[in-house]
Formats: sequence, structure tokens, C-alpha cells
Amino acid sequence: MMGSSHAATGVLAGAATGVLCGSDPADVLLCAAVGAGAALLPDLDEPGSTVGRSLGLVTEKVSEKLREASRHVYQRTATETELAAAKDGAHRYLTHTIPACAAFGLAALAVAAIAPLGTGLVVFATAALGLGTVARSLKKWGPLRKRRIAASVIAVVIAAGAMFAEGGGPAPWLIGVTVSVGALTHVLGDWLTRSGVPLAWPFVVRGKRWWMFRSPVAFHTGKSRVEDGIRWASLAGLPLMLVLSSPPPTVG
Repeated sequence: MMGSSHAATGVLAGAATGVLCGSDPADVLLCAAVGAGAALLPDLDEPGSTVGRSLGLVTEKVSEKLREASRHVYQRTATETELAAAKDGAHRYLTHTIPACAAFGLAALAVAAIAPLGTGLVVFATAALGLGTVARSLKKWGPLRKRRIAASVIAVVIAAGAMFAEGGGPAPWLIGVTVSVGALTHVLGDWLTRSGVPLAWPFVVRGKRWWMFRSPVAFHTGKSRVEDGIRWASLAGLPLMLVLSSPPPTVG
């Protein structure tokens, strides 16, 4: 899937995580923003990706190291059948596994636990990355609408910073869970495409440890109406999540 589609599905996944964890609407909105950015993290194995270029030289270097790590793990764990295929094991390998999604969440939890700035740092970075990606994808909306969207993104990021400066916001454990869920949403999104993802790693399936699972109705990335529908449905689902997180009205 395209980066904008991943970010959009991350919005819904993050918001749903907040709702299921019993958060209030403000925290659900922040979880949605965190989920948007977290849903881009698995593509850190590609220096040219949206997330790989997000912080310039810093994320480019991180991407290069992750790409090297992915190749190394592939070479050390691939079966003889896979090694004979002479694949490089870089993009859509290590960072697109379920253990990697858990690792992203644990890393976010570790940073968020550095009170009081840690949580704010994770939220600020993921919100700016995820919401910025969603906003940049709306190219057909015209200059005025894009400026309004950009202003909304900035407002959310600033509000998040102000909230954490006062000691508010989601708990570190919720940030970690949301990041893992967002990353997993990315992996499942790529499962819907024809390239597939190694969902069973490190277990062997049909003689391959890096067997690429794909949906029975897989589509081409960026060339499918299905992907467009998923992106817009995910964004449209955010208001519903906010309604579900609102406390019921009191009677009397």
C-alpha cells in the first residue's frame, strides 16, 4: 500500500486501540495520531520511503542500518530453498514481521517511559509524520483546502505538546500498544497487496521461513480502487471512534 493509505489505516487502528483501552476522546484522538505515524514504521527498511526521508539524514541512516539488519537476518535464517532464489532479503522482510511490530511498540514504550518528555516526544514525532503524510496525499483538494489541513495537523501536534507539558496524555503503556498496533496495521495492509508479507516468520511454511502471505483478493499498490476505498473508509471511521469513546449523557 501507499504511505498515505498506511497512515490512514493507522488513524483508525490507533483510535480503535484507544477506545478498546477505555480512553477518553482526547486520548483517542492522540492515539489516532500516533497510529498514523506508527503505521509507516515498517517501511524504515527502505531509505527512500516516506518515513525513511522524514527526518533527513537521521532516518536515512536508521533506514540503511535496518536494511542491512534485514539482509543479515534473512541470510542467517532463510532455508536452502530461499537462499537458492538469490533474493536480497531487504525491503518487506524483517521489519514486516509480527516480532518487529512488537519491537517497535517496546521501543516506543521505552522512550515514552522517560517522563515527562518521553511520551510527548513519541506523540509529537509520530503525529507529525502520520498526519503530515495524510495531508500531503490530498493533492486534488486545492491550495486553500490543503492549507487548512496543514493548519489542522499543526494544531493537533501543538495541542499534544501542550498537553504533555502539563503532564497529561495517554499512559506510556498505551503509547507502546498503539505503536505496535499501528505497525501491525501496516503489515496487514501489505498483506492485501500482491507482494505479500512474511507473516509466519520465524516459522517454516512450505519449506520457506520467509514465505510471503498475500490476500486471496490481492491488488497492485497504488493502482486499485480498493486501496482508495480503504483509505477513505479509515479516515471516515475516526468520528465514529470519537463518539464511542464519549461518556454517555447523564440523566437527571
